[in-house]
Amino acid sequence: MRRLPELWGVLNVTPDSFSDGGRYFDVAAACARVRELVALGADVIDVGGESTRPPGTTYGEGYADVDVQEELRRVLPAIEAAVADGARVSIDTTKLEVARHALDAGASIVNFVGERASDELLALVAEEGATIVLMHNVGRGQVVSVEASPAEMAREVEASLLREAQRAEGFGIPGEHIYLDPGIGFAKTAVQSAGLLGSLRSLVRTGYPILVGASRKSFIGELAREPNGARPAPSERLGGSIAAAIAAARAGARAVRVHDVRETRQALLVWAKITEGEGE
Repeated sequence: MRRLPELWGVLNVTPDSFSDGGRYFDVAAACARVRELVALGADVIDVGGESTRPPGTTYGEGYADVDVQEELRRVLPAIEAAVADGARVSIDTTKLEVARHALDAGASIVNFVGERASDELLALVAEEGATIVLMHNVGRGQVVSVEASPAEMAREVEASLLREAQRAEGFGIPGEHIYLDPGIGFAKTAVQSAGLLGSLRSLVRTGYPILVGASRKSFIGELAREPNGARPAPSERLGGSIAAAIAAARAGARAVRVHDVRETRQALLVWAKITEGEGE
């Protein structure tokens, strides 16, 4: 059977995430969700204490900034619970001090979702022997270029991520510990996001492990509207999310970040069996 991508189960410990804000904000609920994700087959628990929901007509003003102490209050109990259950843990953050405390608590991956990782963060990851995810993101509420074709966008994303990956290696982080994330839905139109998935094989060929986070993203709602023209709510985008996960797996992505672990795992297992003779 072909190699399947790692499943990174999303755990948003926030009141305002676009998909499940508030559902796991309570410590007990978050810890229970950790155990559930592990039981469902998540390879990594990706814990986030600050929403990255985009501004716009769907989500209003977008996410609210959270200070370091509040973010730590949200994420540390969930990280400790996941580590206690033997899970690999990723901290989804933009803040150096949050990353530092998360690594101290047992996380082994920093999923950096900001514009550019600081020298201090890269040095920390290298010193701790941790893994870092570098995501393509040009800034809050920005779009790289609405005129850029999907092919142009893919070239820009790949060039930008390669520069940052090489910079990270300069701090002593091994290439195998540098995941690249094309930033589906971050500062990109729906068509551009779909195009990035379609051209993902080029990014895979760079040799760095690739993480794709397309689950429940707004581009799915835009591209797959209901018969009456309405955009499906985030919780109603499972079909599109699974399609994106299969596209990522087909291209050779190392990992997919998903909300629906059981359903995605099931779909990938069946897809892999159906296509095992294709030799891709």
